[in-house]
Amino acid sequence: LGAFTKSAQFPFQFWLPGAMSAPTPASAYLHSATMVKAGIFLLARLHPAFSDLPLWFWSLFLVGGFTMVLGAVSAIRYTDMKALLAYATISVLGMLTMLLAFQEEYALEAFVVTVLAHALYKAPLFLSAGIVDHAMGTRDLRRLAGLARALPVVALTVVLATVSMAGIPPTMGFLAKELLLENFYDLFEHSETLIGGLGFAIAALSAVFLGGAVFTLTWEAFFRRKPDDEAAHLHHAPSFWFAAPALLLTILGAVGALFVGSYEQVLLAPAIAAVAGEPIEVHLKLWHGLTPVFFASMGILVLAVVVFLARGLFRRLYARVPTGFSALAVYDATVDAIYRLAYRVTTVIQGSPMAPQLSVTLLAGVAVVFYAVFFTDGSTSRLLDSLEFPTLTEWAIFALAIIAAITTVRARSRLSAIIALGVVGVTVTLFFIIFGAPDLALTQLLIEVLTVFLLVLVFFHVKPDTPIAHDRREPFRLLVAVAMGFFGFAVVMVNHLSQVGESISPYFIENSLELGKGSNVVNVILVDFRGYDTMGEITVLALAALGGYALLRSTQMHALRQRINAARQMLASEPEPAKSESGREAGHD
Repeated sequence: LGAFTKSAQFPFQFWLPGAMSAPTPASAYLHSATMVKAGIFLLARLHPAFSDLPLWFWSLFLVGGFTMVLGAVSAIRYTDMKALLAYATISVLGMLTMLLAFQEEYALEAFVVTVLAHALYKAPLFLSAGIVDHAMGTRDLRRLAGLARALPVVALTVVLATVSMAGIPPTMGFLAKELLLENFYDLFEHSETLIGGLGFAIAALSAVFLGGAVFTLTWEAFFRRKPDDEAAHLHHAPSFWFAAPALLLTILGAVGALFVGSYEQVLLAPAIAAVAGEPIEVHLKLWHGLTPVFFASMGILVLAVVVFLARGLFRRLYARVPTGFSALAVYDATVDAIYRLAYRVTTVIQGSPMAPQLSVTLLAGVAVVFYAVFFTDGSTSRLLDSLEFPTLTEWAIFALAIIAAITTVRARSRLSAIIALGVVGVTVTLFFIIFGAPDLALTQLLIEVLTVFLLVLVFFHVKPDTPIAHDRREPFRLLVAVAMGFFGFAVVMVNHLSQVGESISPYFIENSLELGKGSNVVNVILVDFRGYDTMGEITVLALAALGGYALLRSTQMHALRQRINAARQMLASEPEPAKSESGREAGHD
């Protein structure tokens, strides 16, 4: 996803045309070689690790292919030279992404050659657009015509770049297009799937519209006689050296394929090997003979000329598309929908009382444990095999615990609920006794007695016969409670069954008396073997008690301050007693 957004893949392609506000040299540099290809570079570096994964293939093939067609078809609709070139760049980025979906040698060769060819024709085209804008005061094709006479060096640069971008021999663009089509033709010929045919169709359709778009730019700006709108006037012609860098790059792209054998091992082969993850024998050549791919390439050029001649029809069709129907509008609508959904979810989860929030959190934990128990291989069978049938005494205690628990939640008075809750704790004590843990049973019993005592003190000021409120959400709360009961049971059992190492319990039993100097294993564990844990628990309880005391003290002090302030206000609001006339006279005397 990061690579797709960085390299303007659908549906994130809309940012690239909006980045054209940069100065022309920066646009040429970014769109042809650097920032815009950062995502492509990341995909290329990851290709050796992920190219075997079906998810990698289908995501890159589908997203890259759709972006390739979308950019090419959209380019011809624009009359801004930079916008047209930006959408052409989007199409090429989609092509590079789609090529990285494959592991075939033709695909990797086409990828590396396309990167080089694109840099050598797209940078000059952007530089030329900037020169035209600087010289004419506009880059709108509707106001430009006949610039070949006024800007001959720029015109030559654009023509050579157009030849390479359209894939006309003997340019680097032609070699890249040949390798691209050869890859899909070879797949179509030797594979039983339709991937090769689909890829060939995508590549051909994109090449047709890219050729038509760049033919439109070159013809309308440099060779036609009259513009569509009011003609722009030449402010000052650029010098030869001003346009020379763009011309030099274009010449390299135009004739580079003729000498590809001289630099393929130095420049191209290492890049292809890096993408493949292993050395690949590279033997590139411009001419492959009169093959089906060559005739397909020539047919693409003919269709590109047809698209160029029908450019007015395409622009009228695009003009009928609603203005709100665009990738940017869809993206904005999607972001707004996400914001609305997030607001509603936040309102429901965090804007509600504490009980619904806790219910969502608890049920999420239950879902994880439920999956671990029932959908992990062998977990259910191992869990069932580990269970033993309870005795009659255990059934009786279990039934008493269930009855007491139901009584707790269904009780109509506070006191009855407290007593029933205490009975639940007593049944736990009985289980400890049955399984031979008298110390734990005594501790549990003391805790239950203390809990009941504290709860009675808490509800001392509440009438014993005050009915507990029940509402329609009780079934849901009961479901959450039962689920949490299952959660606790399952966590203990799964933890017991998933033990991977040796148990440490025998160590405590064997060394309790010798090392801990105590025959009560539980006590020795608490105060010796795991004494730091016990100290931490005591510290937590002490801090909680201090915090509770501080809150209560703060509440009491706040109430006291309120009473003092109220008394002061009362005293301040009382009128002063009037002085007697005799007192005033006595004061004067």
